[in-house]
Amino acid sequence: MDGAVLDRQIHGHISRIGKARLATVSATDPSSGLIKVMIQPENIETGWLNDCAVSVGAITAYAPAETGSHVLVETVQGDGDNYIVVARIFDNISVPPIFSVLGRTLNVGEYGISAGESEMVVTRKKILISGDISVSGNISVSGEITASGDVKAGDISLSGHRHSGVQSGSSQTTTPI
Repeated sequence: MDGAVLDRQIHGHISRIGKARLATVSATDPSSGLIKVMIQPENIETGWLNDCAVSVGAITAYAPAETGSHVLVETVQGDGDNYIVVARIFDNISVPPIFSVLGRTLNVGEYGISAGESEMVVTRKKILISGDISVSGNISVSGEITASGDVKAGDISLSGHRHSGVQSGSSQTTTPI
């Protein structure tokens, strides 16, 4: 084998061993939790890799990567041909989202979830939600709930219901209609 060819092969292999790399998502398969990425700066596409998720015990938070998002990949056991996605990252091209409920990006000490038109932001003083909320089950509140729109229980509107049979004195009204 030619010495120069062997030197290039060895150099190529050594440069891939045990290094975390930046990459751009080039293809996604959300149903299987797999993505392909373009390793930077060489722009070399990988095979299918496991997408990242946060999981502790039986609780998992997962949002499939979008094509074009930036990720950090790490080698599996130092093998430069096998990567896993460790995290998604923000930079000057793949920037953090602006949350409409805040009118800005998040600050230190805030946590946000954005999915399409729906948002939830937890700040140090309150939880802000933009979007429809549907609850199946009971809600227990030991405080105040403020809503900018109507609140309904079953078919009864809080702001639009009327009572019949209103009388002066100690009489009770009938149920809402």
